[in-house]
Amino acid sequence: MASKVRLNEEGGILGDSVTDENPMVEPNPPVPFLSGPLRFFQTLSEESYLIGNLVRRDIKSRYSRSMIGFGWTFLEPLLLSIVYYALFTILAGRPDQLYPLHVITGVIVWGHFGKSLQASVGSLTKGKNLIKQVYFPREILAISPVLAQFWISCTALLAVIPVMLYLDVRPNAQIFWMIPLGLFLSTILALGIGMLVAPLNAISEDVQHLFRFIVRAGFFVSPVMWTYEMAASRASGGWLDAVLLNPMVVPITLVRKGLDGSEFTIPTEFLAYSAIFAFGSLFLGIAVFKKWEAKVVKYL
Repeated sequence: MASKVRLNEEGGILGDSVTDENPMVEPNPPVPFLSGPLRFFQTLSEESYLIGNLVRRDIKSRYSRSMIGFGWTFLEPLLLSIVYYALFTILAGRPDQLYPLHVITGVIVWGHFGKSLQASVGSLTKGKNLIKQVYFPREILAISPVLAQFWISCTALLAVIPVMLYLDVRPNAQIFWMIPLGLFLSTILALGIGMLVAPLNAISEDVQHLFRFIVRAGFFVSPVMWTYEMAASRASGGWLDAVLLNPMVVPITLVRKGLDGSEFTIPTEFLAYSAIFAFGSLFLGIAVFKKWEAKVVKYL
């Protein structure tokens, strides 16, 4: 039986390699569909050291060859927000005084979702060399980049502080639950969808190219450059309900309301819908991933 893999601080492999003298015997047998989520949470607990090392390696590798380094965590959303804000205000005018804050918040939350989604979709193909060397629970490859992106996005939110100071925005107590809830929902949604299609992407990387397009298109149909209030003022009835079927409307709006201190006006049933959609995607994604990941490894 192959032993568990460990990584050192530099990301090197520690543990038994897969060789002719040390083969893997049924390393990752298919898991019954409904048992997948249970195995997933067991992995989170049992492999926390490995996950932590992979998260640290991922964060370091993103900025290792950059002179500005981790500063890009703040600069990227700021620069993108300036461009989008200037473009939108030229085309449509400035909707309200807090619009600059709403833009940078949307950019950060959508960026977090999009990067987490693409990382989890490509997790098996990106980790194929490690998969071929040693045995370990392969869902770790999907979990670790999403957790790394979560940490980066939480840090990137500090970029809103100068904008809030400039606009004299003073958040209230809802900042302590709305921002964590919004980021949490967007994270598990991205991880769930990503794990759902990661086995298919191992067969054909066309899936990853398709999801790059989906993330880019989703930018425009999600409240990144616009807000729920802007949509509500222009749409009503069935059209507004259709807008709210986008599961990212609630997470982005939660983070915005947590920062600007204004009232969360989205109907409660759509908050519940967003939470159910996110948790349902995670449950289904884990179950499908654990059911099929062992079978698709031969395509890597």
